[in-house]
Amino acid sequence: MKSFREIKVKRQLHAILQVLANADEPVGSEKISDLLRLQGINLTDRAVRVYLEITDRLNLTKSIGRKGRIITEKGIEEIESAVVIDKVGFISSKIEELSYQMDFNLETKKGSIILNVSAVKKKYLTPDIVQKILRAFEKNLGMGKLITFANENEKIGNFKVPPEHVGIGTVCSVTLNGIFLKNHVHMTSRYGCLLELENRKPKRFTQLINYEGTTIDPLEIFIRGKMTSIWKCVTSGNGLLGASFREIPSIAINKARELAKKANDCFLGGILTFGEPNQPVLDVPVPQGKTGLIILAGLNPIAIISEEGMEVSSKALCGLHKYEDLYFYKELAKFCKKLK
Repeated sequence: MKSFREIKVKRQLHAILQVLANADEPVGSEKISDLLRLQGINLTDRAVRVYLEITDRLNLTKSIGRKGRIITEKGIEEIESAVVIDKVGFISSKIEELSYQMDFNLETKKGSIILNVSAVKKKYLTPDIVQKILRAFEKNLGMGKLITFANENEKIGNFKVPPEHVGIGTVCSVTLNGIFLKNHVHMTSRYGCLLELENRKPKRFTQLINYEGTTIDPLEIFIRGKMTSIWKCVTSGNGLLGASFREIPSIAINKARELAKKANDCFLGGILTFGEPNQPVLDVPVPQGKTGLIILAGLNPIAIISEEGMEVSSKALCGLHKYEDLYFYKELAKFCKKLK
């Protein structure tokens, strides 16, 4: 069993790596110390330098001279395998953080939204697969109608597309949390869900994962496990797709409906169902004074690639992205046609 000291040291090391991972440029020990202090971690410049010497030897960081350090790919992998108990509730916290940082304005149609990013091998994006993805958007099975894309070695936000891959960014459903929050309606994300459709209508939840108790986004789990059947939903109206169960104060339901309509006008629609105040939604109870909502997952159209037996790496809640830089979903076909 690891000692308390070993766990404490590892947590401090991971905190330093996280600072570097969040930075767009090399960071020195003094600045790292200041940023850690804001998180309640008190490490002197000297202590940070000692840690950095260790991370350099382990190839987790790389020195860029007087400019400071940058994190390596191995360092990013180390963060992802951090002390697991520290990551419980991570998704819930990230939802709240990105919702607060988002600044999209429904009236001006400008500002940042929240993006998911998927990396797909170029050879998988055949005309047939691309058309299936577009059909999923056409049938309103994703989050809105907007996407972005990038070729190999280009970036979508802070995500660099690997060689021989294409990056596809889809609007994350948590964008609605941010829109509602900016308009004084608090939306709480409760569960990532696998939802069964019957005749294009919600029938039941087959899986629920509480955001408070998971270290990974539920939709990533469903896609990796090939648990969805988006293409069946497209062609027959029956099947399993990714969704999210949210709650809002019942007193704000009329305003929430207005905001949902405005979001839809901005091609950011994704609310499948508004429940009734104080009433369960598909047998999922809500507290007194709350109303439940079912919201479609932004990664649903991309899940088709996985369903076809091809590898796709998706990262939900990848970060913020300018709304003005998004494309209408049909532009994906033109982009893929030009790929080499």
